[in-house]
Amino acid sequence: MTSPLKMTLYRPPGRLGSYVRAFQVFSAAQPVLVSVLDFGGVDISVPVCFGDPVLVEDWERAEVPSAAVVGPRRQAVWLRFQGRVDQVNISFFPGAAGAFVGLPMPELVGRMASPDDVWPHDFREAVAELEPLPPEQRVAGLAELLLARLEPGREPRPEVREAVRLIRASRGRVTVRWLADELNLSISQLERSFARHVGVGPKLLARQTRVCALAAEATGLASPSWALLAARYGYADQAHLAREFRELTGLTPSRFARSDAEFLPDAAACRRAV
Repeated sequence: MTSPLKMTLYRPPGRLGSYVRAFQVFSAAQPVLVSVLDFGGVDISVPVCFGDPVLVEDWERAEVPSAAVVGPRRQAVWLRFQGRVDQVNISFFPGAAGAFVGLPMPELVGRMASPDDVWPHDFREAVAELEPLPPEQRVAGLAELLLARLEPGREPRPEVREAVRLIRASRGRVTVRWLADELNLSISQLERSFARHVGVGPKLLARQTRVCALAAEATGLASPSWALLAARYGYADQAHLAREFRELTGLTPSRFARSDAEFLPDAAACRRAV
């Protein structure tokens, strides 16, 4: 069954494109009740909500305030969209959000920061004033507001950016040792830089990236062969894949396949109607 939830991607141009992966515009033609399995992992996001708020089911159905900063997660989480859906989600590349929000990344792991604790009053007011505008103008307005908040002195080290790029390019099929050697760093140096700027280690990012890429491929197959997918993505065997999948998503691969999920394009998420 096709979900009533629609997502449109806007890629930020120019300088902002090296920090923000995408502006994800969520909408629905009518009030809905939809759950989304968010594979986003260590991405940090800022959901700007102009409709009814989204809930994080795995966080005791906590309501996400508009413009809250949602930190990196060690596991996928279920989100619930209900009622009127009208949201622009700002998705930052791992490690990049600190140049805008000025919060210690380790303190954000598995939690969200209130917009009142992050953004000044004039920023929050300017965001609220975007509500009557069409999506393209909202995105342009958010991009302008973000660039005004950019503090280059808080950017991650180039090695962190390159490590994130290598993990994404390989779909997670890299080891921390290989990454450290490629970047001419020790493993401890790489892990310390990740802890500071990303919030979690490079190993977890690689694991999440690999599971996410595999899940995206599986949803495009009528009857996925998990043994073949395990071999294609470098798992030792199907049992290894199953353990990783369950630890990172809370679902077994077979249960995931039975959920009639649709993978949202480039959103590191899948969805199901409930």
